[in-house]
Amino acid sequence: MKSLVRIVSLVLVVVGIGALLWQREVSELPNYPTSDSPETDKAAPLPEDQPDPIPWTASEVTVGRGATITKLLQDQGLEYSEALQLVEAARPIHNLERIRLGETLIIRRDQRTERVVGLVYPLDRYGEQKMVVRRGSGSEFVARREARTVRLVPKTLSGVVTESLWATREQLGLSAENIVALAGVFEWEVDFNTQVREGDTFRVVLDEVLDAESGERLRYGTIHAAEYVNAGQIYRGIRYVDSEDKVGYFNEEGMSTKKMFLKSPLKFSRISSGFSRKRFHPVLKKWRAHNGIDYAAGRGTPVRAIGRGKVVYAGTKGGYGKHVRVRHNARYSSSYSHLSRIAVKRGQMVDQGQLVGKVGSTGLATGPHLHFEFYVNGGYTNFLAQKFPRTEPIADSERDAFNARLAHILPLLVDAPPADSASPEPASP
Repeated sequence: MKSLVRIVSLVLVVVGIGALLWQREVSELPNYPTSDSPETDKAAPLPEDQPDPIPWTASEVTVGRGATITKLLQDQGLEYSEALQLVEAARPIHNLERIRLGETLIIRRDQRTERVVGLVYPLDRYGEQKMVVRRGSGSEFVARREARTVRLVPKTLSGVVTESLWATREQLGLSAENIVALAGVFEWEVDFNTQVREGDTFRVVLDEVLDAESGERLRYGTIHAAEYVNAGQIYRGIRYVDSEDKVGYFNEEGMSTKKMFLKSPLKFSRISSGFSRKRFHPVLKKWRAHNGIDYAAGRGTPVRAIGRGKVVYAGTKGGYGKHVRVRHNARYSSSYSHLSRIAVKRGQMVDQGQLVGKVGSTGLATGPHLHFEFYVNGGYTNFLAQKFPRTEPIADSERDAFNARLAHILPLLVDAPPADSASPEPASP
């Protein structure tokens, strides 16, 4: 998750959402598997000879520049040998020697003697999982993983596109993962680099993850249904888990939101140069055809294969710099150029959305960007002008279960007051 936040923060997001317009708590959804539901605490019970808990006080310690865990623990009053023993006790759960600048630990001290009796280390940034290290019956340190008990409450949110989604995410209480997941529902339908318009609206039903005891909201989780209205056209996606535990999003007719190709090889970016038969080249200083699309993005931004296929080239290729080409079938191919790093090998099969490289500026490039080309029957083609079919719909054997799911969750989505008064027609399947 941390890496995902770093990735998203590198790019300029063109889609945005205005202030949160409406929010309500709705009835619990039926049981369903979710990809991010926290596991229950499976730690072993405490030993029978565990002494009565020592009254303790807690203080937060932040890792400073150049600090090591043993030095930090010594600064808190532990002997060097005790610090080593604590680190070893924690190792099966988490290697404390890998702590980083800015991370925090909770140090627990005996309320009577001020002696360090343990520490607490968060294992995720939401506080749902933590490692607790304490002194055992013989003063040796023992460690265990503890899970906070949580409750999932579906929430419906609605909003309007105005400025930057990234700028307003804190007001909405959305994380980077929520933003990417929301766009991901529609990434085959809407190119968030080129098609987003001011005034577009959205509605979404997702889990609100609450602390079971205090009711504190920890985060928003799985998206169960979403609607995005782009330039007056409605796109909807309903999450459905089939009998083989495969997860997908489908519209009301049971057609998958997935298509043969993603709308863009980058999740969020902006187009700096489009497909053109005649463009002045900034490096060569002459007019020539621009047979692809340039996406401006920060160096290191992940580049995804737009569809499943076989890597037919992975290496350096003249002005393209570090270059990857994927053959999707006998008719379609795509290529990704000026990469800083290549993540695939020639002959390898890649799936739709799989990492093929990172944005760079190798070859004839004035700065970091992705040069993307799309080929039909071997010829250069404007990818943005193409339309592709959807993938397989809901199987006949799943239709009844899907319809039951749809009947329960669709009202939670459509009954939410819309972000504006427009009443566009749903997109056709």
